[in-house]
Amino acid sequence: MSDATRNAASSTPGSATPAAKPKGGRDPISALVLRLTIVTVAVLLVAAGAASWLSLRSFDPLFQPELARKAQTVGGLMAAQVDRGLGVRIPLNRMTGLDALLAEEVSRHDDIAYIAVTDPAGRIVASAGAPLAGMTALAADRLAGPADGRLASGFIDIDRPLGEAANPAGALHVGVDSAFLAKASTDLALDVLSVVIVSILLIFEVLQLVVNLAMRRVLTLRLLADRAEEGDFRATLPEIAAPAGSASGPASEDRALEGGVRAALDTVNARYAGLAARVAELRGRLGSDDPRVGRAESGLAALSGRFRFRDPESTAAAPTPLNLVFLRLPVFLFCLSEELSRPFLPAYAKSFAGEVPWLTPDMVVSLPITMFMLIWALSQPGGARFSERWGRARSFTIGAVLGSVSLALTAYAGSLYELMLWRCLTALGYGLVLITAQGIVIDHSTPRNRAAGMAMFIGALLAAGVCGPVGGGIIADQVGFRATFLLGAALALGSGLSVSLLLLRGRSTARPAGAAARPAMGSALPLFRDLRFSALMLLSAIPTKIASTAFLFCLVPLLLTADGATKSEVGRVQMMYFVAFILVSPLAASLSDRWQARRGFIALGGIGTLASCLPIVATHALWGPPLAIALFGLSQALVGAPQLTLVSQIAREGGLPETAAIGWYRLIERLGGALGPVAAMAVAVATSYREAMVGIGLLCGVSAILFWILFRTGRPATPAARPQEA
Repeated sequence: MSDATRNAASSTPGSATPAAKPKGGRDPISALVLRLTIVTVAVLLVAAGAASWLSLRSFDPLFQPELARKAQTVGGLMAAQVDRGLGVRIPLNRMTGLDALLAEEVSRHDDIAYIAVTDPAGRIVASAGAPLAGMTALAADRLAGPADGRLASGFIDIDRPLGEAANPAGALHVGVDSAFLAKASTDLALDVLSVVIVSILLIFEVLQLVVNLAMRRVLTLRLLADRAEEGDFRATLPEIAAPAGSASGPASEDRALEGGVRAALDTVNARYAGLAARVAELRGRLGSDDPRVGRAESGLAALSGRFRFRDPESTAAAPTPLNLVFLRLPVFLFCLSEELSRPFLPAYAKSFAGEVPWLTPDMVVSLPITMFMLIWALSQPGGARFSERWGRARSFTIGAVLGSVSLALTAYAGSLYELMLWRCLTALGYGLVLITAQGIVIDHSTPRNRAAGMAMFIGALLAAGVCGPVGGGIIADQVGFRATFLLGAALALGSGLSVSLLLLRGRSTARPAGAAARPAMGSALPLFRDLRFSALMLLSAIPTKIASTAFLFCLVPLLLTADGATKSEVGRVQMMYFVAFILVSPLAASLSDRWQARRGFIALGGIGTLASCLPIVATHALWGPPLAIALFGLSQALVGAPQLTLVSQIAREGGLPETAAIGWYRLIERLGGALGPVAAMAVAVATSYREAMVGIGLLCGVSAILFWILFRTGRPATPAARPQEA
């Protein structure tokens, strides 16, 4: 999971623009997008519901005969092989390799539960399949009974005589689970529901983009008004030539309004430039020692401190406000390209285990994931400097192209070492894109609307987290791993192209004049001298991140795959994490601020991580993994915002830069995430996947209790403003 999702509680991810909403009313753009989304989703749900009902209604009548026909075909093929042995007078009980032959055939078919060979007395000569485990003989009257439950309860038995029809030497039995079609129908219904959820999110993303593109000029005017209300008069509107034959009408009125706004801003900046010139002229005429010059300069400094104007000496064109909604789609597409591989990446890595016999297969699984997390963490400081030096939009495009190429190469990896190399390159691209996107938000927002800007960015991450695993699982089941990686490469390339189309027009992503430079992370020693920060890192941030990467990247996919789940089922389970996170995190952040109980929320989240292991450990039922992952997402949602707020509070109380503290917090947290896969697989090698989950859960639970005991902080007089990640 991307670390930025921990800030999702700062505001609703679906906000249409990062600008502040009008006082006393609802944001009209958000209202329009909501109405369009409701109408579109309603139509989609009706269409999808009708298609699903018709499909499920005809599923059983169509496939029940086909399933029986397949079982008869398989039985006929197996009986023919046994009959050849009987034809050369080999008795059933002396046919070597019969059990292995039956087991191989059962493993080929998901819908066949068992195959068995019985003699006339009812003894089971050979068998394969879990329903017949430990069974050695059956009563003769039971063999002559109805097909439903003949050999095992809940299974339909299709038998075929062996040898001569008049005097059979025995019978071959093929068992089909009587609930197989019901399970298949349920899986189909869940796949349809998952696709509908993904479609709703995709529609929302497209609608936001379409509406904001259609109202681009109006929204730019609103952004200018918001900036001016905050005292920032630097931006302006680019002039667009009027088309021929448009001397009157609404278009001309819009151009007149834009011209008036442009003229007003130019006038304000011209007056400031004139005032600055007069002060400079006064200084040159009277000298710097004259008290009147001092008063004039102090007044000018106070004015420039309260308001922001264009640099009178600069010849660069005034910047145009950037609507951060246009950043959302590129971020969504790029994160989706990576999330598609989440359900099957551990299994894909495990396929290379034979190349390194000195490592267990489970440890091989952890290596590409660990390297990805490690490179991503270490690349963040350098990526931030790179994006500042080379430009935000250009850096975003470079990162997207790097991610696209490395995902395509991952699809054709020929060895474990190649896989690790391509995953490291993907991590570089991933880190560069995310840190650049955050830089764009910081550059083009103010403290007043930065929370909404970050919510725009985080909303794209969360939407990709919901769509990616379930979509990638379904695609991988249908067309394989390689095609899914190639689709991810195409999406990453599309994100780079969308940046070019949406953000590179003019100089929209150039660093605004006068924008504050990204602060250095500073010295870590003063920060770590505060025992509260060390306790927060060692007892909360690191264990939480270890659990996040261990559960989502390794243990859950491997555990479900070992239990026979398909890739689409794995994706549906992983999707529950993001659904729970989206639903719970805004409420958790709001309550932690209102009650000033951040320490309690962090401790509760750690204990909740331990409790989330119980459904998987206590039961093997189908509802166990989804419930466990949903509880895990809920627990993580309780921790994210309070952790970040405490880091900011510790920095303020210690007189340290908040950005530097948050930078160290993120770096340490991500390094902890790199430990998650290795720690999980090390425990799983010695025990099992379920016991490894319990072990990681215990780490989080015990750490949370120790954090509650050791962490002490004063109650602030007023709630601290929720910090934003820099």
